[in-house]
Amino acid sequence: MTPSAADPAAALLRERAARFAAEVALFVRDHALSVASHDLRSPLNAMHSWAYVLERRLAPGDDSLQRALAGIRIGIEQQTSLLETVVDAPRAETRTLPIARAGVALAPLVDECAALARAALGDARGTAVTIALLAQPGASLDCDRERVAQALWSMLAFAIEASAPGSEVALRCDAATDATRFAVTLRAQPSALTDAALPHVFEMFARRDALAERQGERPASVFALAQRVARAHGGRFAQGPLAAGAPATLTLTIPAARA
Repeated sequence: MTPSAADPAAALLRERAARFAAEVALFVRDHALSVASHDLRSPLNAMHSWAYVLERRLAPGDDSLQRALAGIRIGIEQQTSLLETVVDAPRAETRTLPIARAGVALAPLVDECAALARAALGDARGTAVTIALLAQPGASLDCDRERVAQALWSMLAFAIEASAPGSEVALRCDAATDATRFAVTLRAQPSALTDAALPHVFEMFARRDALAERQGERPASVFALAQRVARAHGGRFAQGPLAAGAPATLTLTIPAARA
């Protein structure tokens, strides 16, 4: 049963969900800065290389062209320094993701993540969050509980964001001997992500970015935290396509701890 708004337990859930949302926003910023740094450095590196080629081909006595090339190189170096100061430095907080692994009971974990997703957005949207746990009684996973909870919450919250109000999203947990796979499924309504009349938990930038065409396996920025959590555990995060009216799936796979 969903706690009422006046219930202290509900207040605690909303407070924790707000902390999770803030953590996701931090990684959204990190992801955006990383993409910007990469995309801006590529043309700067090309310009630097061509400036070197031109310098090698110029006649030795052409002072005006030499000064022009020197100005180009200085400009490139200034832009590179600006990237390091303004773009790269703010990412220091999320550049590494230390984890503290321990045995974590799966049933309470998925129950808690579903409750947090309902408190954050599901109740406001009238969206049901269902759970299916395919595991032996008392099954556990060797992982960083808080980080995995943040990843699962972000997946569930996004599924609610990208669904029609009053619909259903599902969290399925399959615990096998070699890995545990968490899958969040929804019936996509991408327009809900930018509908100003609906309540939202993620910032507009993150929601709009989720609608952009993906390059390779690069996830939307809203899943930057989930991807980092997966990699820190030696696992994998996957984002399925969002087609209006079609099922969509988000998966987080955490391998079993090595003996």
